[in-house]
Amino acid sequence: MTGGAMNGWNDILHELENAKTPQGGPDLDGVRRGKMKAVADKTGRPLIVYASDFLGKARGVPDCAIDLNDKDGFVEVASTLSGEGVDVLLHSPGGLAEAAESIVKILRAHFKTVRFIVPNVAKSAATMLALSGDEILLDTGAELGPIDPQFQLPRGDGSIVVAPAQAIIDQFDAMEKKVKDDPRALPAHIPILQFYAPSLYQQAKNAIDLSRNLVKEWLAAYMLASRKPVAERNRLAAGVARYLCDHNKFKSHAKGIRLEDFRGVNALKCVKVVDLGEQPELQSLVRGLHYAIGMTFNMSSAFKIFENSEGKAMIRHLRAVQIQGPGLPQQQLV
Repeated sequence: MTGGAMNGWNDILHELENAKTPQGGPDLDGVRRGKMKAVADKTGRPLIVYASDFLGKARGVPDCAIDLNDKDGFVEVASTLSGEGVDVLLHSPGGLAEAAESIVKILRAHFKTVRFIVPNVAKSAATMLALSGDEILLDTGAELGPIDPQFQLPRGDGSIVVAPAQAIIDQFDAMEKKVKDDPRALPAHIPILQFYAPSLYQQAKNAIDLSRNLVKEWLAAYMLASRKPVAERNRLAAGVARYLCDHNKFKSHAKGIRLEDFRGVNALKCVKVVDLGEQPELQSLVRGLHYAIGMTFNMSSAFKIFENSEGKAMIRHLRAVQIQGPGLPQQQLV
């Protein structure tokens, strides 16, 4: 099989039209698991899928983000796999850096080598996860993203404002300079200052340090482990982390970082990113799996999938009712 034969969107849809459960519905699990097995058979490595429906019906649902609840899913699908290496198909908007750290520890406790496959989008803390691997397979048009932390700040009216940590720091520093230069400017800034929690400024600095330090640590320990001397390895890892965490460079947390960036940006050239297009048969199989995952989301209430190529899975479904209100605690997302 070459190119996209039998693994295009319409091919998978047609396959689902003909694959039925005993109840008569489309066999979403059967088709998806068949695609997973095909990828694992091609690579010779077990495969884990970690995917959420953040681009579909579940957009905006907090559970789509990487959080500490995801530890259970990774333990479930990693613990039964054997062998030193694993592939992880990753489709996620990001979430908590602390949760990403927990997931890395779970994966590394079970596997010596971890390779991440990104068929479409893995942003923010999902980018951090990908950078903890020994290698990243990135499909044509797929994208990672900046790793600068974002803060969810509750307003008095119950709405939520998302603010980059660096923007919080920059705004505070600018206000401090204006007031220092002209104390009469203080009253104009009081409403803005009241919006900040007492420790928010330092929290923003700490969050940036955490994201940078985790990525630097993982790159040095895994992807760049063979680089000598150690000082050079650490320098390269720090350069990648610093570049990806620079909000003022990217201007938007949603900015895409693609294959051409890893080829053309000096700070990123040391990252081991492989163009999935150079392996057309595997690319076709991965795309087929990606489409099967998307159709699982489209045709069911599932919004987050943890699954391995041996059929072990934990699938989360949307709850019927979600309650939100004012006074929610600040949540730091990356």
